[in-house]
Amino acid sequence: MGSYRVAVETAAIVVVLIGARALLWSIGVTGMSTTPLISSVISGGIFVMGLVLAGTLVDYRDAERAPTDVAASLYVLLRETEAMNRVWGKPDMAAARTRMIAVVTSLRADISGGNTRECQAAIEDLSQTLEELEGSDVPANYIVRLRSEQAALRKAVLRVYHIQREEFLPSAKAMITSVVAVIMLILLFTDMGGLLESLVTVGFLAFFFIYLLRLLNVIDKPFKAGHERTDDDVSLFLLTEFMVHAQANGTEAIPPEELAAKVEQLEEQMADVEQAHAEGEVGDAAEALEEVAVPVEDEGRDGKRPEAGSALGRG
Repeated sequence: MGSYRVAVETAAIVVVLIGARALLWSIGVTGMSTTPLISSVISGGIFVMGLVLAGTLVDYRDAERAPTDVAASLYVLLRETEAMNRVWGKPDMAAARTRMIAVVTSLRADISGGNTRECQAAIEDLSQTLEELEGSDVPANYIVRLRSEQAALRKAVLRVYHIQREEFLPSAKAMITSVVAVIMLILLFTDMGGLLESLVTVGFLAFFFIYLLRLLNVIDKPFKAGHERTDDDVSLFLLTEFMVHAQANGTEAIPPEELAAKVEQLEEQMADVEQAHAEGEVGDAAEALEEVAVPVEDEGRDGKRPEAGSALGRG
């Protein structure tokens, strides 16, 4: 029923409007007769709402690409550093995996918090792994390629921040809200040819306009985390899958069924943490999400554990 959440909530509002129209009719307020002007007002409202909705959908489609870009860059960083570790013994893969997982957990914390920028700091922390490579025998062109992926991470995360913060033409949205309110008032005080015709017209047009108005509110904030996330929000499952692969140390391929089960379990655990943060039970969402992540162990040449200061190392 997740896909029908907005429809059910809209239907509840429409029932109230239909009841108000029936009440007005019962007390003798049948309203004015329909005119071409009323039809023009309704048609104009549909046109303006379609125009703004089309512009907002462009931002939504752009938002859907952001998690894919983040996951793709993280996978490149993970697999390339694993290969370098096998050949040159650098970098420290336990610390590298910890930093990469921190990018995902801090991004989710930023989405949950709404006004934090901890993921930017997590991306900058990846430079410690790259600096470790610069002091080794790894060819410089390999390191440059990883630096470009780090830059791609910055770009994708900044896109998430921008889309979450900015609204598409706030003045146009305010105008649409006003137009919908005016149209609802007109429908409540217009005789469409009888009681039944008036109720049906109010129900249909009210559902149409209010649904579109609520849909704009959903699209304006495409990212949500925790139990607030619905089917309308951009999915972060690729990032959760990356965490599972990073925790597996690259030792062997994970069967699809096992991967799906681990992703679902980890997603549920992180959703619980994000919900607790929203309710004020958790202070630092990023740190709490890192505590949820399973500690990663490196089976490479160095055999080092994650840094003592990291939340994953404490887990």
